[in-house]
Amino acid sequence: MSKAVLTQLDNGIRVVTKNMENFESVVLGYWIEAGGVCEHESVCGISHFLEHMAFKGTTSRSAKKITEEIESVGGYLNAYTSKENTAFHAKILREDQRLAIDILSDILQNPTFPAEETERERNVVLQEISQTQDTPDDIIFDHFQNTAFSNQSLGRSILGSADIVSRLSVDNLNDYRSKYYNADNIIFAAAGRVDHNELLRLADEYFSKFKTDVTPVHDEQYQYVGGSYSDIRDLEQTHIIIGFNGVSSLDEDYYTLAIMSSLLGGGMSSRLFQEVREKRGLAYSVYSFSSSYRKNGVFGIYAATSNDKLAELSDVIACELTKIHGDILEAELNRTKAQFKASLTMAGESNSASCEQIVHQSLIFNRIIDRSEILQKINSVTASDIKRLATKIISPAASVVTVGKSDAESVFKALEKYDLK
Repeated sequence: MSKAVLTQLDNGIRVVTKNMENFESVVLGYWIEAGGVCEHESVCGISHFLEHMAFKGTTSRSAKKITEEIESVGGYLNAYTSKENTAFHAKILREDQRLAIDILSDILQNPTFPAEETERERNVVLQEISQTQDTPDDIIFDHFQNTAFSNQSLGRSILGSADIVSRLSVDNLNDYRSKYYNADNIIFAAAGRVDHNELLRLADEYFSKFKTDVTPVHDEQYQYVGGSYSDIRDLEQTHIIIGFNGVSSLDEDYYTLAIMSSLLGGGMSSRLFQEVREKRGLAYSVYSFSSSYRKNGVFGIYAATSNDKLAELSDVIACELTKIHGDILEAELNRTKAQFKASLTMAGESNSASCEQIVHQSLIFNRIIDRSEILQKINSVTASDIKRLATKIISPAASVVTVGKSDAESVFKALEKYDLK
């Protein structure tokens, strides 16, 4: 029987686990409540750079030794940085969980940031920035976020700019780490064949060494701005995003927006896929998305098409945005809900997805949400709820971003036609 348990230690670290008895593997790691939104403009990208540098050596392990130790038992280490969090995690067999905890605790508590490794990894991050700049369907999302939340930390790229990353120093890394990598700002999570009490015993050995400085509360308010941006490039296609203000992770309309987004462009049976790709052949890729944060969120539609088809594509998208205010068939609403419920069940069959889920719930709600509660929220969403939310967020305050030969003019014309400019 799978069961998730959340315990807060005396030093402030939250330990959350989900026992999945039929698994032989364990996914575990540390999630730090610090990401792109915590960064001052002068050090934009430091969360991501620090994530890279954590694996580059400690007081007792070289970068090579870190890799060799985990791979000698068939496990692997990884990390990622998001707008609000930075994660360091491992996947290993159950009998090797102590080793994984030892290594992860070591890299978070005892990094040395060797000069040679720092410069080498700085170049790796600069290459990552260049790769993103060269990939239209990646960079357009950075442009969109920056347009939606201009001149705010939520709008800046997680990777940072090449200019700023080139200037980040070891002192910057240490200062940022000292500010945010404290026990009261950390969640340790594990999912798979785990025993919560056993991990609490390991906590005495490994978790008690984390700094107990009080982490400053990040309380910046984000203001959706909207507007337009065109990145003119000599490409075969023009990539576009049409987006709007969304909802926060705590908003009562969180699931309403998720279902609305899925109904509009979340699968092969969705309205946009059928109209744009199946009926008209205007794009290979078209979909809608919603991203929610603690205090705000965004909703948008992405597509890419040849330059001569951009006007027609924009018209179809604008039309579908308008039609979502109208009739929603019971069959398509039920089909969309079924997709959500199936996805939720399938995620429960993955210890990686389960670990992310219990972390998200602990970070946002400070409790574990039972699957039945989520299903109830999904089932309770009505067509009227979707139409009400669509009226609220699909408004003239759009964010329009293009990457390619064409600018946003034809997109604006389509939006204006449907009173969405």
